[in-house]
Amino acid sequence: MKPAATRASPVFWPVPPMFVLVPAGIILLLTLTSTWGHLSWRALDWVHLSSEVGAQARVPVVVAAGAAALVAARFTRPTLVFAQRWQPRVQRDVPWRHCAVVAGWCLAAYLAGLVPLTLAVAGRGAGVPDVSAVAGALAGFAALTVFGYVCGVALRGALAVPVATGLVFLLTSLPLAADAWSALALQLPVSPSLGRQESTALGLYRLGYFMLLTVALSWTVPWLLRTPRRVSAAHGFAVAAVAVAVALPHLRPFPLLAYAGAGAEVCAERDGVRACVHEGHRDELATIVGLAAPVFDAYGLPSAAPAQVRDLSLAKDDDEVLNGAERGVLWLRVYPGWDPHQEVPAAAADWLVPDVFRCGSGGVASLDPDAEPSARRAAVLEGLRTWLVSRARGGPSDAGPFTGVSADQVRAWIRRDADRLAACEVAPEDLPWRT
Repeated sequence: MKPAATRASPVFWPVPPMFVLVPAGIILLLTLTSTWGHLSWRALDWVHLSSEVGAQARVPVVVAAGAAALVAARFTRPTLVFAQRWQPRVQRDVPWRHCAVVAGWCLAAYLAGLVPLTLAVAGRGAGVPDVSAVAGALAGFAALTVFGYVCGVALRGALAVPVATGLVFLLTSLPLAADAWSALALQLPVSPSLGRQESTALGLYRLGYFMLLTVALSWTVPWLLRTPRRVSAAHGFAVAAVAVAVALPHLRPFPLLAYAGAGAEVCAERDGVRACVHEGHRDELATIVGLAAPVFDAYGLPSAAPAQVRDLSLAKDDDEVLNGAERGVLWLRVYPGWDPHQEVPAAAADWLVPDVFRCGSGGVASLDPDAEPSARRAAVLEGLRTWLVSRARGGPSDAGPFTGVSADQVRAWIRRDADRLAACEVAPEDLPWRT
């Protein structure tokens, strides 16, 4: 028993194994659970996986920070004979070793939990990894774990664990409240995918910030343990630099995403509508064409259909996307985990049918005879939209005033009343099959 324990000790020393194995096991289980459903997602890509390294770490890093706080509170409290302020053990070597062991085990468990998703992306994913996003997320994981240790050293008791976990959870959640925090946290408030990735400036700033934070926190630990406490010039400079680094993104926020502008397109044409996707999404092209064509065909006016249906991963700038309707382009976002059977017919129908919010109803649609005229007209638009979507799904649906109506009847009515329909002037009683 003793030789075995001696051989194992360098892996854990000076932390008892259970203090790192339990949180590491929890982190591994959390990561596998949260990513397992992603393995069967459509359109996986490396850009999305790179962003997920930070996004999936939100809860695991809280566990790691709590474990670090527990180790610090347990093994640096002044009641221990070997942890008195005058003891050499409380100088930087042992505390830094505490941090290295806890952060190393927890980070290794987190990366192990990401292995199945990484293999799934490697097998059928497109694009290339975003190195700065991955490096920044891993540096942030280590920095926030050390932050948990600092909480434990500062509080020296069981209270350190809830304080550390609460503060770290708050820090990882701040990007959801304001975009400026994205440069100082593990994740973006949005999820990048092929064609649009995290901006390089933001990724590099995050990486530099977390490296600086790790250095400042590592110097803070022995300062808190030392008696008397003397602030060195280097430590003071590091703390001041962290404060400046926190303020800068709020003064001038970084752009979150940048268009990649790379990758060839793969196209197919059907009934005069050309559909193009990023080469990394070539497997989705036939599905997109097969789901969009029945909707355009059911509407019956070729002139109303877009000239092109394009994958948003092919866009090069915002102007190209925002002015897509004027250029006859329907932009379709293809992203990991998307459901084309829901999204493609809906996008095609939205192109053809006026938005009910533009027709004065405030989004309210009702067939009630006592409803406002604008709400009744909106019910016609909503019913037509639902009916068009049902054409791609190959089955009847509850489409309000269009329930049970044949495609020929709808096409004939649209050809006759297309202008009134576009102007939101058609009420339920104006439909020929309801008179």
